Amino acid sequence: MASHPFASTVFLSVSGNPIGHNHFAVAEWLLRRRPDWERVVFILSQGQHPDPTKPAAEADAETRLAICRAAVAAVADPARGFLAQRAAAAGAELRITPERLALSTREFQAPGAVRTAQMVAWLREESPPGQGPIHWAVGTDLVRRMADPAIFSGADLALLTRACRFAILERPGEPGAADALALLQARRGVALPHDVYPLADVLPWLAPFLELSSTLIRHAAEAGDPLGGMLPRDAAEIVARQGLYRAGRVGARLVDSAGRELGTRSTLHLALDRAQAALDAEAGAVFAALDRRHAQGLPHGLAIVEGCVGGVLTAALAGRAGASRIFRQARFAYDRQAKLNLLGALPEGASSSSVEMVSALAQALRREAAADYCLAESGMAGPPDGIRRSFRNGQCALALAGPNATRGEEVRLNPWLTRREHMLEFSRLALWLLRGEVEG
Repeated sequence: MASHPFASTVFLSVSGNPIGHNHFAVAEWLLRRRPDWERVVFILSQGQHPDPTKPAAEADAETRLAICRAAVAAVADPARGFLAQRAAAAGAELRITPERLALSTREFQAPGAVRTAQMVAWLREESPPGQGPIHWAVGTDLVRRMADPAIFSGADLALLTRACRFAILERPGEPGAADALALLQARRGVALPHDVYPLADVLPWLAPFLELSSTLIRHAAEAGDPLGGMLPRDAAEIVARQGLYRAGRVGARLVDSAGRELGTRSTLHLALDRAQAALDAEAGAVFAALDRRHAQGLPHGLAIVEGCVGGVLTAALAGRAGASRIFRQARFAYDRQAKLNLLGALPEGASSSSVEMVSALAQALRREAAADYCLAESGMAGPPDGIRRSFRNGQCALALAGPNATRGEEVRLNPWLTRREHMLEFSRLALWLLRGEVEG
């Protein structure tokens, strides 16, 4: 492994692989925040993880390295990478170029899982003496794991505090760096040399890429969703061509009463199960509320206009016993022509997934179906494919036309979720909007 001047280099471990635009976005932001840093070295895992709670990599080392090399080579080319395309559209010049990025395969030479401290020791041994601390970028989750002596020994922490200065990446919505550092101090008596880099104030064109993760890349591959927005196109093509991650990472094993294994559920399947259960629970509450209104002689008849959810919203209610008491009509208005067929004329200046559009659709079908309420939805289920420049994936507009007024809302989810996850969550939120009206 070639040595790197520690003062101008930041090291970033990529334990999950493959390198995606999320890793490149972090690297770009760090280089922008620290002009004295000129190079990012990605430490590639040899496949096993020293933390027993973390699974091993699914693909072999040679394949993972090929994906990472293809990604680095294409990262700054707008024709081959969505991140570079977004930067160019914003008039920004990427600091991350193939010349400023390096891949460390030092771990590949080890027979077993490599601890962070072991990697740091190798870096020190293979670099000229007299250099300053190693700049090591980590998330707050790693700082919290340092508090566990089963994962980081006392000798590990002694070496890390002596040899490194940690660049702690603080992501919005996750436990903060201050809490993680306080936990480490309280449990292990360690004061970690560090700087905190909040990721809440990143540039607008860069921010969406920080919502991506290796897990979401694997989920998209398993679901058959496009990967071109998640990795540079050359790397995405390797993943697709070799069928990587299609089997899914096992998240649970199903056993019968005798303990015999019946099958497995992947982590994506478990996420979809949770989303479906949340939708079913919301649908049950909405159905019960409308049925009570039917029994009381109050307005209760429902119509639905669906766009990108493609029937999921209707199915959540229509399959229930007694649905005929509340359902009037459902329409699938996916493209522009379908919306035009229902409206006669589209709202001037309104996009296909705007509140103005879905409000007009809800009002039109409410009249046509002679319904008391009409829900309408239109959006983009995604994830981004790297071809269309829009980041509207994961966004939808909802509207509820009722006896007294029409209400509209915009929804924004993580754009990198699978298409099915978006469809289920859009549907649940539409029903939540309806329940707020009929229970209020």
